[in-house]
Amino acid sequence: MAIGRFDRDAAALTERLRSHELFGSRDINDWIFAQLRVQPGHRVIELGCGTGKQTLPLAERVGRSGSVLAVDISEEALGALSREALARGVDGQILPCRADLDHLADEIMSATEFDRALGSFSLYYAHDPARLFVTIYRHLTIGGLLFFCGPSRKNNAELRSFHDSVAGHASGATAAALFMEDDGPRHVRELFEDVSVTAFENPLRFESATELYRYWSSYYLYDDQLDDAFRAAVAEFFANHDQFVTVKRAIGVTAVR
Repeated sequence: MAIGRFDRDAAALTERLRSHELFGSRDINDWIFAQLRVQPGHRVIELGCGTGKQTLPLAERVGRSGSVLAVDISEEALGALSREALARGVDGQILPCRADLDHLADEIMSATEFDRALGSFSLYYAHDPARLFVTIYRHLTIGGLLFFCGPSRKNNAELRSFHDSVAGHASGATAAALFMEDDGPRHVRELFEDVSVTAFENPLRFESATELYRYWSSYYLYDDQLDDAFRAAVAEFFANHDQFVTVKRAIGVTAVR
């Protein structure tokens, strides 16, 4: 799956995370860490760490005896992560690494073992995910655990429907959602015997046209040619409604070696 304009944009990612935290009722990290079961001293690799939504609390959980190898293709995102890690005093546990997912075996994992591997909204960007999963499997310790998550087919269905009404055509399920519900689980079941799938939902309740527009404009649906039409449609919606609700829906896959 190709990396889009908002996937390397740290500001857009920060805006989406802000919306999830301000207007949602659940923290996705609670769900992720419940599946990942990180312990002090663990060696963790995070694939597609972004600006550190999971990396920073991971570093706190593994403690000074553990480590987090934080991999991302975006130099901008890694810079933001490094600055925040220093501010929080966990920079000693985090090793930022700029790399794409298709060259892990060549660049960073030649002789390293990990207790945990995490891919939060990221693994579907690999051009060869089957090879990526083999690399992860080979570098997990016996009993090591992989958890990866991403959007379901129904993710933000309400926002997509609203967008489609403005655009005049259906946006459909994303390649990421198809990967999470079909190809991703299939690949890991070919390698791991112990595989389970869980779901996460977080309703986002926007109470102003400005905030809904800000979220849409940081999201993959954004189209600058629809900007004026979307603003007008949002303004009309809030003239007759107090809030707009869309639901962040995710699929998670846990695999134990």
